[in-house]
Amino acid sequence: MNNSSLNELGPLIKIANTLIEKELNNRIARAITDYNLTGPQITMMVYLYEAHGKTITQKELADKFVLSHPTIRSVVRRLEKASLLSAERMPADRRQIKLSLTTAGNSFIATHLAVIYGIMNEVNRQIVQGLSPADLERITKILQQIIKNF
Repeated sequence: MNNSSLNELGPLIKIANTLIEKELNNRIARAITDYNLTGPQITMMVYLYEAHGKTITQKELADKFVLSHPTIRSVVRRLEKASLLSAERMPADRRQIKLSLTTAGNSFIATHLAVIYGIMNEVNRQIVQGLSPADLERITKILQQIIKNF
C-alpha cells in the first residue's frame, strides 16, 4: 500500500463514521420528538435498558462506546437534566458512578424501542447496501483488525 493510500484511510473511516452518525441522528430526530436526543444518547439509553438489573458504571459505558470521560459525562448530564437517567456514586468505590435509567427513561425506551431498533436496522442496511456477502465478511474482518490494532 502506498503512502497516499495510508494517508487517506483514516480520513475515509472518519467521514464514514460522521455520515452514519448524522443519518442516525436525523432519523431519530424525525421519528422521536418527545425529547431532543441524539443517536448516541439513545444508543446509550438502549444499552442501559437492555442491561436492566445489572450495574453499569460511567467508565464501563465510556469503554463500551470508546468515548472520553468528558464526553460521557456531558451525555450523562444532559440525560440527567432531562430526568431520563440517574447517576450515583457507588458506596464501595466513590470514584465509580453507577448509571441507570429513571422510570421516565425506562418508559421512554420501552415506548420507542421498536422504532429505535427499526431505525438502527435501516441505517445498518444502508451501510452495507451494494456490498456482496463476501465484501461484508471482508470489511467486517478488516474493521475488527483495525479495532484490534488499537
